[in-house]
Amino acid sequence: MNWLREHRLFTVISGIVLFLCLVIIISFLTAGGSSFLGRGAHSLVHKFEKPLMTVTSGVRNTVAGVISYNDIKKENEELKAKVEQLETENSDLSIKREELKQLKKLSNSFNFEPYQGRSKAVAARITELDSSNPYVVFTVDAGTDKGIKEDYIVVDGNGLVGRVMEVGSDWSKVVSILSQNNNISFRVTRKQSITGVVQANSKGELEGFVMNEKAKIVKGDTLVTSGVGIYPEGIKIGKVREVDYDENKQLKVITIRPTVSFDSLQKVAIFK
Repeated sequence: MNWLREHRLFTVISGIVLFLCLVIIISFLTAGGSSFLGRGAHSLVHKFEKPLMTVTSGVRNTVAGVISYNDIKKENEELKAKVEQLETENSDLSIKREELKQLKKLSNSFNFEPYQGRSKAVAARITELDSSNPYVVFTVDAGTDKGIKEDYIVVDGNGLVGRVMEVGSDWSKVVSILSQNNNISFRVTRKQSITGVVQANSKGELEGFVMNEKAKIVKGDTLVTSGVGIYPEGIKIGKVREVDYDENKQLKVITIRPTVSFDSLQKVAIFK
């Protein structure tokens, strides 16, 4: 008796199961007959049939739901992995496209008039920027090992970048046209008789003046190197963005937008 009290739930369930089995057996033997015992057994089975089917169906649906959830979770993880893979591939593709774009720009640098037909040039990649003056002075991965010397001219596919100011065994420092110490003589392509000098201001912007105050230089004019000084003639410098007249200096002053996109500059060509 103590055992029955301690296992009350098990005893009740077992009793119900045995009772139902007995009822089912009686119902089978009477074959659904019209006797009182047959009708009673049939009615009793019918009462228990619906709840049992509901419980069975619930268990089946729960198991199916768990299986379905696990399948969806696995599929979701696979999709996430695929998305990450595609994002990585897209990133790599973007890098390759940018690399190709830079190389195409660099190849254009060999078409500048002063360098057409010359093969003595070195392609170099920018490896270090001056944190205080980005792109005013920067380092490239070519030096004496590739025959680079001071004052060699540096360009990219769009125009004049600057000149080599210091050389190491496998590196060179370049001072760009954005430096205040880099004066450049120019002429206007539209009218070559218009000449002047360009240099950077304290804001890192290009500005300059025209030798002849009466010269009709206008916004949008393209400036190229004149050949006076260390820079060969014909390399693009930039386009005139604004024209003013300085009463104190009695000079026609201009501001210039460089043709080189220094913010995205990665590769350059150094001409010997």
